Amino acid sequence: MGRNPVQNPLHYATPQVPTGPPATYATAGRLLQGYDYVIIGAGAAGSVLASKLSEDKHVSVLLLEAGGDNTKVLETKVPILFQKLFHSEHDWDYQTVEQPALASRRLYWPRGRILGGSSSMNAMMYHHCSKSDFDEWASLHDCKGWAYDDLAPYLRRMERFTPNAARPRIDLQHRGNKGDWQTGYSWLSEMGDKGFIPACTEAGIPAIEDVNTPNGTMGVTRFQTFIDPKGQRSSLATAYLTPEVRKRPNLTIACHAQVTRLLTDRLTGPSPIVIGAELQSKRGGELFQVHAKREVILAAGAINTPQILQLSGIGPKDELDKHGIPVVLESNAVGRNLKDHLCTSAISCKVKPGISLDYLANTVSALPALARWLLLGSGPLTHNAGEAAAFLRAADHYPFAGSERSPPKDNTSGGVGPDLEIIGAPLAFIHHGEELPLDGANIFTLVPIALRPLSSGTVTLRSRDAFDHAIIDPKYFSDEGDNDRTVLLAGLRVCLKIMRSPSLQQFLEPVPVDDDPWSYWWPYSSSDIDKITDDQLLRWMQEKAFTLYHPVGTARMGSSAATSVVDSQCRVHGVQRLRVMDASVFPEQLSGHPTAPIGAMAFKLSEMIREEAASESPVRPNL
Repeated sequence: MGRNPVQNPLHYATPQVPTGPPATYATAGRLLQGYDYVIIGAGAAGSVLASKLSEDKHVSVLLLEAGGDNTKVLETKVPILFQKLFHSEHDWDYQTVEQPALASRRLYWPRGRILGGSSSMNAMMYHHCSKSDFDEWASLHDCKGWAYDDLAPYLRRMERFTPNAARPRIDLQHRGNKGDWQTGYSWLSEMGDKGFIPACTEAGIPAIEDVNTPNGTMGVTRFQTFIDPKGQRSSLATAYLTPEVRKRPNLTIACHAQVTRLLTDRLTGPSPIVIGAELQSKRGGELFQVHAKREVILAAGAINTPQILQLSGIGPKDELDKHGIPVVLESNAVGRNLKDHLCTSAISCKVKPGISLDYLANTVSALPALARWLLLGSGPLTHNAGEAAAFLRAADHYPFAGSERSPPKDNTSGGVGPDLEIIGAPLAFIHHGEELPLDGANIFTLVPIALRPLSSGTVTLRSRDAFDHAIIDPKYFSDEGDNDRTVLLAGLRVCLKIMRSPSLQQFLEPVPVDDDPWSYWWPYSSSDIDKITDDQLLRWMQEKAFTLYHPVGTARMGSSAATSVVDSQCRVHGVQRLRVMDASVFPEQLSGHPTAPIGAMAFKLSEMIREEAASESPVRPNL
């Protein structure tokens, strides 16, 4: 297919069909279409890496994406419509294995299968997370160069913040104003502004104007989002894969390109050398190969990255042997250390008519809001679902009336970060927004989230077929000591306290008292929360909990090849010319939303790669 970057910016890289026996490194270069850098995955990290590396006119970059283009998908532009992408062609549509601690349920895990990855289909939380999270990476996990002070300059360089006089007054020295990634504030409901935020302060959680500073995240705040001045989502694809970037002659973007394995040479050196990637456009389709003259960078996400590594023979030997995959390098940390943010499920408060945004689910009722968005780029369609959030430490809120539990163990970063987040949203968000509230009720949702889980799971292969989803087992509530459950139980108790505060009560619709406060989706606003037992809350949690979409850690960073997959340069231990950059490299779970950190890490890595290349003679095969 010919290259016309204006009319056809997304195309295959005219790769060559592999022929003959496995090649040596020198011979392989003659068989494969070559690029200096091959980036696998055009999600948050891949979009940034491709853009920054291709700034150097003297290198060629190939960006491979299993999904499609984002530019003509309306649901990626209108902030509140992100749920419409769930279970669509733009979603990997993952399911976990049955979770014994969650009523043996399989949990749905949406992940973006589109340019921009999950930054094209998530709620647009712009969050730096806690300074202590990154400082812990550097000190406890020996990840030198990844402390908060190392990343903060990249966070600011990426950002173009739009101030607004009607928004909270914040210190602009902590906001970037010249970057490519648009940030600001989405539409705020009256109930969020005058109900949830003051209700949290009444429940003992102080207000904080800006959680994206070195001062930390503790407190309740209105969330900053990645939204542009036109009221559209600013994903990391729209920010870094702009039309101008796509026109670069040294950047090739290939959509619908599923990588099936990495190509390695094991014959010409003491350690395997990654020389390229194999890909298909569809299951059973023709196999193609592309060559990386300098490096392959895996940026496929916390699920796909460990899957691709294992399909390529890099992973735990017992897993590879199980599927008859030759071992290229035994690496026991691949696919291990999976950590996720689990929500106990939404506590949905029935509110007075006309207050929530649930009317937007009705196409006819939503037409005025759509017209406003199309004409002015404003209004409720620019809403982010999670408009405000409180960050807190569970132990600080014990003891609770009606509870017999002791405070949880402190697993916060540095002993100062939060281990709980409570999101407030003026709409029903039951099972990812897929279930409607009973009786057509108007809802305000409180979502408690455990930010620092001790439980860890695995990502393993289902088969040798790259089109078969990996086996995802987060092993929720498997931690010794049951600390994770205790933290989330505290989250529910705090939510009930917030719900009963005067500021929120003024918006709630009174409902009849019932012996069972869980017979509806919300606890009755007139029920006595002190009579709700731990067992009732734990049963609710078991039956309703779901993910907040933040899997990390499956190719974690560290200095030891025995316990980590990549070093502090993001190079895979024991393998040459292979790096990883996505949430899989997180050595520990962050106490917040990971999109901004992933983007900043990719930006930083791009500069590390360019500086390293500049200090050395270009390494190319001797063709």
